[in-house]
Amino acid sequence: MKVINLNLILVLLLFTACVEFKPIAVYDIEPVQDNSQQEKVFFDESLGLLWQELKDCAELDVVKEDGNNVIRLDWNKVNCDWVGFGNSWSNFVADDISELIHNSAISFRVKAVETEQRSIPFVIGLEDYGGGNSYVFSDFNAFANQLSITADKWTTLYIPLSKYNFSYQGVDPTNIKQMIIQLEGAGKVFLDDIKVVPFTKEDYNQMLADVEDMRPKGNPNQLIYPSNFQELAWNVGVNDCHSLMEKDKQIHWQWNSCDFYNRWGFNWNNWYAFNLRGIADKIALQIELSTDFSPFKIVLEDYTGKSSEVVTKSYTIDNQNDSVSTLNIPLTDFKLIEKQFTLDRMKQFTFVGNENGGSMVIYEMKLVKQ
Repeated sequence: MKVINLNLILVLLLFTACVEFKPIAVYDIEPVQDNSQQEKVFFDESLGLLWQELKDCAELDVVKEDGNNVIRLDWNKVNCDWVGFGNSWSNFVADDISELIHNSAISFRVKAVETEQRSIPFVIGLEDYGGGNSYVFSDFNAFANQLSITADKWTTLYIPLSKYNFSYQGVDPTNIKQMIIQLEGAGKVFLDDIKVVPFTKEDYNQMLADVEDMRPKGNPNQLIYPSNFQELAWNVGVNDCHSLMEKDKQIHWQWNSCDFYNRWGFNWNNWYAFNLRGIADKIALQIELSTDFSPFKIVLEDYTGKSSEVVTKSYTIDNQNDSVSTLNIPLTDFKLIEKQFTLDRMKQFTFVGNENGGSMVIYEMKLVKQ
């Protein structure tokens, strides 16, 4: 039978009671450094490693504006093949932005030095260490959070990284060397806070919606005719295909079965663009015309070349009396929004007679609220 030595147990207990066990904190173990969340700054307060190739076509200086160091840029490229500047947000160490492509943007603030500007003609490129590159033009309408660049406040442009070509033919997002800003045209602006920032697709869509709300809206009630028709319409007169003239403040139109000359167009705003922004889904084209009118089409066109047409025989006619009827065509039927018309740069209505020939008299045309 084994005998336990009680004296030995007491000695062991006294020994362990005197030992202090030091707790290990999480931060005593050095974490692996993660550079993916470091801010990627091209310019903020100082030029750093920024290089310039401006020749005699541009001047770039750091000046004080609103209490901060900013870039003052004055350029006119007319006599230079290439003008621009570049920098690396990673001190010219290869940088991996592959995880930022769909949730970040190149951002910069801009303010006019003197006069208001409605564009900023930059070509902004990304270059990798393998010689690959991709460029995006700084389309003001697509990337700015304001309607123009003014001297009294800053406008910010956001160019989503997803706009760049990261395919094999483009730039390698895991090996970025630098960003290059190529100057086109001419301008004089302040620049600041050129960097990569978090910017999701939802952020981009919201910015576009906010800018759209800033744009001037069209007048929902516009009288198209009677107006100065003889001077503002084209194809007025008589030829082998049709006869178009104004008599007693009425448009008299008769056409034969010609392929092209059975049409005419009209802009009642002295051929300046008319504005349908904000009202295209709320108004209709209302035409008072002769009850016995022949079938025809109406084409609506903007100054960018987009056009859309409707066929009038598809609509119900309201007869005012035996000789005059009213035709109401909702502008939504032209699908201007779906077809991405430039709604504040609308050009004209064109009337096209059917292939069998016909005639009509138009007494009044106007845009009205539905």
